[in-house]
Amino acid sequence: MRKAITLLAALTAATLPLSAMADKPDWRYVEGGYTKMDFDGNESFEPDGLTINGKYLLNSNWYLNGEYSFFEEGNFDFDTLTLGAGYRLPVNATTDAYFGANLERVDGDFDDETGYSINAGLRSMITKQVELAGEVGYYDVDDGEATFKVGANYYITPQWAVGANYEVIDDWDIMQVTARYAF
Repeated sequence: MRKAITLLAALTAATLPLSAMADKPDWRYVEGGYTKMDFDGNESFEPDGLTINGKYLLNSNWYLNGEYSFFEEGNFDFDTLTLGAGYRLPVNATTDAYFGANLERVDGDFDDETGYSINAGLRSMITKQVELAGEVGYYDVDDGEATFKVGANYYITPQWAVGANYEVIDDWDIMQVTARYAF
C-alpha cells in the first residue's frame, strides 16, 4: 500500500511543473484492446483475450464506467464485467482525482462469482498528448484484495489515443494494450 501512495504522490508532483502545457483528462471515451493475465507461481496458465471499457461524465463531477474482458487459455475461458460510478475532483488544470465504486462479476467454465470494488486514483495530462494514471483500490469477488494500477495514454489526435495499463490484484498481474476514442 505504501508503494501505491508513493506512486500517486510522485505522479502528482511530476505533473505540477507541466500543467501549463496540457489539457485536462477526458472523461468521455470508449477503448478496446488486448489483455493478458498472469497468475504468480503458475507459468503454465496465462490467459489472454480482449477488453472493452469506457467512462461517461454525466455532469462536471459524476461519471459512469464499465469494462468487459474475455480471457481464454486452452479449453478454459472466463469473462469479467465491471459496472460502476464515481466522482471526479479537479486537482489543477491538468490533473483529476477520482473515487469510484463498482459491481464486479466473473463468469467462468467452473465458477461464477459476484462482488464489488472501490478505487481512488489520479489522472493527469502531463503534455497535450500524454496522460498518466495511477490507482489504488480494493477488489472483493471471492476474497478481498488490495489493487494497484498504473497506465499511460498517448493521444495521436485530440480524439484518438493508444495506451497501456498494468494492474496487480493479489496474485494476478493484468496487462492491457488499448486504443481509445474520446468524444
